[in-house]
Amino acid sequence: MLRTACGSDGKRIMKSGGIMMKRFLKKAAAVMTAAVMGVSLAACGSGTASAGGEGSAAAGGESAAAGGTITEVNVCIPTVYDMPDAEEVETAINEIAEPKYGVHLDITFVSTGNWLQQSNLLLTGDEVDVIAAFMTPLTTYVKNGQLAPLDDYYASAADDFKAIWSEEEIKGTTVDGQIYAIPNLRNFGNRFGLNIDKAIAEEFGIEPYHKWSLEEIDAFLHEVHEKYPDRYALVPQSGDTMVNGWTWDGLGDGKFIGVIPDCGQGTEVQNLFDTDDFQEFIGWTRKWYQDGLIMADALSNTEAGSQLIANQKAVSCFDNYANNELAGAVRTVVIEPWSVANSYSELCYGINANSKNKDAAWTALQMLYTDKEVCVLLNNGIEGKHYTKNDDGTISFPEGKTAADCGYGMADLYWIAPYSGWSNPIDYNGPTFFEDLIQFNKDTMKSKAYGFFFDTSSVVDQYSACSNVMDKYYKALLAGTVDPESTIAQANGELEAAGLQDILTEKQKQLDDFFAQK
Repeated sequence: MLRTACGSDGKRIMKSGGIMMKRFLKKAAAVMTAAVMGVSLAACGSGTASAGGEGSAAAGGESAAAGGTITEVNVCIPTVYDMPDAEEVETAINEIAEPKYGVHLDITFVSTGNWLQQSNLLLTGDEVDVIAAFMTPLTTYVKNGQLAPLDDYYASAADDFKAIWSEEEIKGTTVDGQIYAIPNLRNFGNRFGLNIDKAIAEEFGIEPYHKWSLEEIDAFLHEVHEKYPDRYALVPQSGDTMVNGWTWDGLGDGKFIGVIPDCGQGTEVQNLFDTDDFQEFIGWTRKWYQDGLIMADALSNTEAGSQLIANQKAVSCFDNYANNELAGAVRTVVIEPWSVANSYSELCYGINANSKNKDAAWTALQMLYTDKEVCVLLNNGIEGKHYTKNDDGTISFPEGKTAADCGYGMADLYWIAPYSGWSNPIDYNGPTFFEDLIQFNKDTMKSKAYGFFFDTSSVVDQYSACSNVMDKYYKALLAGTVDPESTIAQANGELEAAGLQDILTEKQKQLDDFFAQK
């Protein structure tokens, strides 16, 4: 069914079946979740933000618009905030997109809490054209036939689009030699260190990005516990998880059933529990737990470590982060920045294999990465309503407002948008945030298995059984609540019975094949 556009722009190609559903999703699915992810999935490419910027990469849309036909492109983006003003921002974007590129964006924001269900529902048909590949491995989307290959589109893309990401970075969203998505702008690696209550850090003379060892942290935790006995010296980073990763690369496997230790710099897949990296870390947490430095009920904790620090219940927590600051805390460094094998594909944007308008979808996708005006609108909203500009080049939410209640809080979600590098950083991240983030990614050490994705299809039963075992022991060992030696012996016995060796063998075989093809 065609719907005629107002004015003299000719016909707008619409999809009849999905419009009502999308409008419903905009109103009902974008529900605020409990916490923002840290990625520090939280969250950026090593390309330069100095190339292009006014939309020439999607210049093919100029001729489409001149021909009088505007094609609707449905775009689906995750969010952690309610976005009641999203349609107003969408309208402003389309005032640029329609005449300049010949596309009309219908943008749907879906909460991260509903993302898995809603995104899979949209991908079963042609309800969406451009969508984030998120919370599901890219290989799974590809295996399910849900994403279209982008090689031909990318080969003919304009130079300013290709300047965003290097060919090496695009390999991070390549599966079996084909491009299926484009990375979004966020940190691709993480530092690992200790967040400390700011006042206490200053009292102890600890400055931001102070580098120290676990031995030095041990001395600090004991000293701070003696001075502040009413606070936990150390709490989990999030809920019952002591730290979200460390120096082991799960090769795209969040259960860590078979890892490369040493920040991914090896080539041999090992049982995590047998690695020196893991045993060293849990040796310290066990000591701290026994010394009364870690909260006794760590495995039943539901609060984020940063919140416990803010509420003066805790002094410190481990964290993984890039160059973004944390209010009320000083961030220190134990592990220098490094990125896991699947870091580029953890959140990226592709085209639905069922899309009936793939050409227009590609035009829109390029626009979302290269057009400065569009990127500023998508990432920051409308100036004067959703943000105000500061003299230093940053922006602030309107007085008395936050990302959660300003009507359009995407400025706080730079790590979710396709490309936020053209926009102004929010004030608490500082005026050079995006330049620093791009440099951070350039300096981040990549895992040797960068771009590798483990396919579990040949060991589905073993993987499921071993996942249950990991769920049983991994967090307890990390938190130091159990004896490492006896617990690892018990866990390894259960893992072997569940088929661990089959998984290790298959993962090693796939990794060897991956290295052979590089």
